[in-house]
Amino acid sequence: MRPLLMYSKYAFYLQNFGNTKKIQNILLNRYERSKRKLNLKSSPFKITIDPGNFCNLRCPGCHTGIKHAEMIKPCFMKFENYKTIFDQFKDTAISVALYNWGEPFLNKQLFSMIDYTRQNKVGSTIHSNFNVFTEQMAIDAVKSGLTHIYLSIDGASQEAYQKYRVNGHLDNVMANLKIMLDTKKRMNSKYPLITWKFLTFDHNIHEVEAARKMAMELGVDAFETFTANPHLMDIYDEAQGYKEQPEKLKSLNPICNSLWSSVYVNSDGSILPCSLAFREYEKFGNLFDNPFKEIWNNDKFVGARKMFSTTLNENEIPLPCRACKYALLCNSNRVNTV
Repeated sequence: MRPLLMYSKYAFYLQNFGNTKKIQNILLNRYERSKRKLNLKSSPFKITIDPGNFCNLRCPGCHTGIKHAEMIKPCFMKFENYKTIFDQFKDTAISVALYNWGEPFLNKQLFSMIDYTRQNKVGSTIHSNFNVFTEQMAIDAVKSGLTHIYLSIDGASQEAYQKYRVNGHLDNVMANLKIMLDTKKRMNSKYPLITWKFLTFDHNIHEVEAARKMAMELGVDAFETFTANPHLMDIYDEAQGYKEQPEKLKSLNPICNSLWSSVYVNSDGSILPCSLAFREYEKFGNLFDNPFKEIWNNDKFVGARKMFSTTLNENEIPLPCRACKYALLCNSNRVNTV
């Protein structure tokens, strides 16, 4: 297996898709974050654009899977709309994550998006449950220049796998994985790199080593495990856990990187402040209404960044940031410094 875990994935993308302008932007971004700047001259370099917030599975830990009543209305992003959005980031982005709250391969225009991303010398990453895939899609994945696929496969048996990946079929996933690996070999392509991502729960942790062995025998590039929550864990639930165990706040980074270095674009063009946001009222703007440079320094983004630099009224901080774990951290720091 390729030792992908030996280095930062961002260092990998910078090495393969970076240039002087992008490096200068990252350095400026890091500087502005270190100084807790509110209005930023730099642009985010970690870009997430969701091709569609639809999914074929019903995973209980995902608001799309459980069809949460407050989620943004589902839709697929059109290729022309993707270009409009991507063009605002292409000069500073080193990679685009083409996923967030849906199954990317359900979007029939996905490979056009990937190909356009490659033409503009930006890397691309997808997370997929891989239940929907064909040999033609494997060929298109190679031809389009897709950089990396993370496959969510949480078990070595159907019994364990289906407890979280509801409506998923492990045999189908494994057959699709073999198609992708065989296609890469036949087309003599290094890409897309393939990582088997195993979310661990009480019901499947005993199958981790069996799954790791399967991954090695098949020849995927990496195998990674992550501790998961069996139920929906949104910003408010996460913060509640820190309220109940305030000592955990000490383990947090001193600042929320997302408000400086990342952007999350939903399939309807709306901007969200972090990967856990998904509700209508959590939007910070929409790229079909305003250019990103205006949204990036609007009242909501500036108000959220103020958490880390000034003492202010809690109501000045927009939701969902006002109720997140970092708001608790900032309040705790203020109390401790009084």
